[in-house]
Amino acid sequence: MTTKALKGVDEGIWNRFKAQAASRGVDMAEYFGMIVEQAQKHDSKEWWNNLRSFIETHKSSLTDSDVARMRDFRKRFRMRRNVDELRI
Repeated sequence: MTTKALKGVDEGIWNRFKAQAASRGVDMAEYFGMIVEQAQKHDSKEWWNNLRSFIETHKSSLTDSDVARMRDFRKRFRMRRNVDELRI
């Protein structure tokens, strides 16, 4: 499905969006996809940072081995190619 218009977008914002896409040499659809990808990465990083800060402020709830296991799990999870490769 192709969207032809976005409702409720201020004209000034829309013009800045078009200018940013043009300055990067991509069409607006591709630039919009890039924005969504970056937002998703930012949200993921923010979630991990919040988890890390929680762990650091509540150290008594987790042992050092628990933290090491979580980091190992995270590393394996990010590197996995297939769900079957993930072993807990």
